[in-house]
Amino acid sequence: MTGLRRWRFAAVALALGSALAAVGAARWAAVRFARAGAERLAGTTAAYLSIVTPPARGGRDYNLSRLFIQARALARLSDWAPDFEVYHHTAPLVDAAAGPLAAAQFDDLRRRETVRWAGGRAVVPLKDRDDWDVVGAVAMGPEAVPGPSGLAAVALALTLLAGWLVVAALGRGEGGEKGGARGAATRYAVSALLLGAATYGDVRHAAAASTERWLVRTRLLIQEAAQRLPPIDAATLAVTLARIAPGAALTAGDSGNAGVRFEPQGRGGSPQAVVAARVGPGRWLALATTPAQATTGGWLPLCLGLAALGPLLMWGLAWAARERANPRRRRETLVAWGFLAPATLHLAVFSLGPIAFALILAVHRWSLVEPVKTFVGLDNFIRLAHDPLVWISLRNTALYAVHVPVTMAIALGVALLLRRHTRLARFARTAFFLPYVSSVVAIALVWQWIYHADFGLLNYALSFIGVAPVDWLGSPKTALLAVMLMSVWVQVGYQMVVFLAGLQGIPQTYLDAAVVDGANAWQRFWKVTFPLLRPVTLFVLVTGIISSFQVFTYIYVLTDGGPLHATDVIVYRIYQTAWEFLQFGYASALALLLFVVLFGVTWTQFRLLGKPVEYA
Repeated sequence: MTGLRRWRFAAVALALGSALAAVGAARWAAVRFARAGAERLAGTTAAYLSIVTPPARGGRDYNLSRLFIQARALARLSDWAPDFEVYHHTAPLVDAAAGPLAAAQFDDLRRRETVRWAGGRAVVPLKDRDDWDVVGAVAMGPEAVPGPSGLAAVALALTLLAGWLVVAALGRGEGGEKGGARGAATRYAVSALLLGAATYGDVRHAAAASTERWLVRTRLLIQEAAQRLPPIDAATLAVTLARIAPGAALTAGDSGNAGVRFEPQGRGGSPQAVVAARVGPGRWLALATTPAQATTGGWLPLCLGLAALGPLLMWGLAWAARERANPRRRRETLVAWGFLAPATLHLAVFSLGPIAFALILAVHRWSLVEPVKTFVGLDNFIRLAHDPLVWISLRNTALYAVHVPVTMAIALGVALLLRRHTRLARFARTAFFLPYVSSVVAIALVWQWIYHADFGLLNYALSFIGVAPVDWLGSPKTALLAVMLMSVWVQVGYQMVVFLAGLQGIPQTYLDAAVVDGANAWQRFWKVTFPLLRPVTLFVLVTGIISSFQVFTYIYVLTDGGPLHATDVIVYRIYQTAWEFLQFGYASALALLLFVVLFGVTWTQFRLLGKPVEYA
């Protein structure tokens, strides 16, 4: 009984630790967004002061009295930051009773000119009007981070309750109680995933709050600065005040409501958070920035993974508890998994890992030329459904796959002719198989010469029967057919070898019995040979279709997807989208579409190959 208590104590610790880890990750993300917001607002405040404060007479430094007035005026703005300070050199200007900035910190700011954290505040350098020397600093404290949301708190309670029910069922007997334990484990897994989704929602809420706070407070600074500048047109004013909003767009706009609005497709197709700033009678500026929640996509797998860690570890612990009465079986299982671990790790790193990364890319606007990897949700998949080039590439891929049954018929006929063990048959089999093991690029270049419109071997041969030269690769009507013909020539040798192996596996007694029964050659093939070749035929068919859906090199070398997208297949479209247009998020969505298609073909293969073979 003591052993069972120990198992249950470990299970409670795992359930509690997994749930609290998900909640802790969400809070950590909220703190990060609050700190990033403080750093950005501190930089914005420093830029505002440099614009509205006049210089000292005969120097690059600011007029100290005017800088003092501007700093104290900030403290009286409504909806302003509750915890900030402005320093001239090391002297505080907002709160005279506050301690000075440490001389070492000020020297560090002058030397590095970057954001530093001191006393729980983000400290940014305040540079002179010529942007040459650091003459002060602006310190900004982050906003207080609230606790978990109501939904996250409810999900946490449900997860802990479901985990406790699983712990209570740990170590019980078989039968109905085992079914109840399985149901409790299912409820625990569902509630854990709900907790992961709820904590990710808290992360997005914290990111959105950070963006909204910065926009609202930056709008206040823009409006205050506009009142202190001489009258100029809106476009010039936007250029002048753009220093206040680094990393954002400030343009002439029209009136809007007082709140922040989100535009799904803003500048460059990225989502934008926009707020309107009134800078004069009938004059408005639009302040737009990329919302912080657009960068939260990576937190979704982290929150879900931490929440799901509890059910996974609980499953392993439950297995260990069940097997504690049979240490030999447990030891054998652990040894088996020890041998499987390297292969499993290899599969996870080089197969499952890229698939997971493709899923992450597919829900982001991911480009090498854009610094922000914007989370777009299902926008890439919606765009995919409305992209005519995608449907053209799928159609071309399906048409290209038609060559597979043609190749199979030719390969089976050749295998029937060359199944005898003669020297000539062996030489012919080698000749048919040689193209399959040759360099793909070399074969494509040879066939490019064969198909050449002016001096190609194919047109030269057709000229003897009066056929005019044909531009095989340059015409939309013949380009895909030409690639299919070359693929038949390459693949027929491989499929012939597979069919030969299948023919050699058919017992000769079956054929002899058919001869005794009076069956002719066609009847023996159709009633005996072909039914027994059914598993081989299905294997060749399905693997051939899968291979045809992944064709790329032939298209890349021969036609480059042309002419007029006549040979634009799905894999070539993925390559062009990713490496020519640098749209890796959209290319990943296309790759997932191909994965779904191939998964359907593979599932069909298992369904068909799982059926029993019917013999005539």
